[in-house]
Amino acid sequence: MLLSCYNICYEESELRIYYKSRCMVSIIKSRKSGPGFELYAVTVDKCNEASLHYTVLRIVSLVFLVRYDNQHEPSHAVDFADSTKAFVTKTTWEITRAVLVLQMCTYDVVVDNSLKLMQLGRRILGQTLFGYLMKATFYGQFVGGDTPDKIEATFSRLRDAGIHSMPLLTIEENVGDRAQVEERFYDNSTQYYVDTIRSTTDILAQHGAHARLFQMRLTSFMHAQLLVTISRHLSEDPSATELSIEHLSTGLCDDNKSFHLSFLSTEDNKHLRNALLRLHAVCKQAESCNVRMLVDAEYTSMRPAITRLVLALMYKYNRTHPLVWNTYQCYLKSAYNSVLEDMALARQLGFCIGIKIVRGAYMDHERAVARQQGYEDPIHATYDDTSSMYHRVLDKTLQFVQDSQGEQVNVIVATQNEETAKHAIRRMQELGIQKDDRRICFGQQYGMADQISYHLARAGYAVYKSVPVGPLHTTIAYLNRRALENRTALRGFRQENRLLWAEMGRRARHPLSWWKY
Repeated sequence: MLLSCYNICYEESELRIYYKSRCMVSIIKSRKSGPGFELYAVTVDKCNEASLHYTVLRIVSLVFLVRYDNQHEPSHAVDFADSTKAFVTKTTWEITRAVLVLQMCTYDVVVDNSLKLMQLGRRILGQTLFGYLMKATFYGQFVGGDTPDKIEATFSRLRDAGIHSMPLLTIEENVGDRAQVEERFYDNSTQYYVDTIRSTTDILAQHGAHARLFQMRLTSFMHAQLLVTISRHLSEDPSATELSIEHLSTGLCDDNKSFHLSFLSTEDNKHLRNALLRLHAVCKQAESCNVRMLVDAEYTSMRPAITRLVLALMYKYNRTHPLVWNTYQCYLKSAYNSVLEDMALARQLGFCIGIKIVRGAYMDHERAVARQQGYEDPIHATYDDTSSMYHRVLDKTLQFVQDSQGEQVNVIVATQNEETAKHAIRRMQELGIQKDDRRICFGQQYGMADQISYHLARAGYAVYKSVPVGPLHTTIAYLNRRALENRTALRGFRQENRLLWAEMGRRARHPLSWWKY
């Protein structure tokens, strides 16, 4: 064959093609103002084989030119379909487990009865055997560990693939979960946050995190019903002075005994003061550890109060950089206007803003509540409508980043959708935002969408995995709730499932690779 006569030498900045020990072509890459490289010095000896040389060299040159420098790759060049790169750090057992667990999560009978099934398994197997089973399957797939050593091992393996970790404590509450306010429960949760931030900071620092991100939920620090009550008053009178972010921020201090809201009872005011003290303690710890706190969105009934409290936290702590971030759920019809309003407020009052963009995970619950209470469904009618809103919000926030100075605006593109990831890359390139810009990163859940995370990280983008951490007994309710909330997303993992099976097939065809993995 003609190609067997050629020797190809590929280095970091140059490709050379030799024919019978003579260098026939040299292709040197140099940066231009736009994507791609310049092509230099193509020489072919004058001989009868010149036309064949020309054909071969043209083919090889075109192949080479497709391999753009990472900094200038077009969005379509981030190939999410390569299973060998997507699962390079996964053991063969982890690949097998992912196929089984993610497939089971697509069955409604399993998801709808997951908590009952886990309780039944615990009774039949006993706590010890049940723990082994869970850690080998669902817990192992979606949770990063329950001890510092196991958490560090998870973070290390992700970091080896160029992926950063974003810890999440599985402490949360929904309306009706807790009949009475138990201050000790919230105090213990606060101490758990403070201790975990302190311990994981050292681990994240060792792994050179792009920025240290940590997630929290306000229902870890205060009763869900109190958030609902404040939300109702905000809906009735959104401009009330006592609910302004300036006034709410005065309660975020070491001594807030004089802080109160007129429409709350004595007991509720006491609980609110304690909650503000807890949030203040966690944010002070985060500030001392240079950790940024991403506040998760929760149900719509609590959202107005959560947003107002998060803005108060931003007003208090986000003076030089976004220590506190808010989450915007794009399945809500109001998402775009919410981003615009909060951004305008940040500019007006002079604080930095962190924006986490998600599609949303409470669709079934929100629609059921809307039907039950007789108000308009706040959720977009279709997945395509939600995607359009996501891209609209994304485009606007990226424009905010482009127009801002320093770290006034930070964004995490939290998506498990390949088309949205490509859209973000393409929009960054159009705006001239570099992939190593520290103000922008991507995020996916641990145990899902690895084909997106690993490929983005390999291409040079900042990527985070949301990694739940904690003991099994505190994560069972979390796993159940996430399965219920994410059933739609889990049904859409066909591409990931195809890649998982492809990688299993590849390893089966090359048994020696099992020793490597």
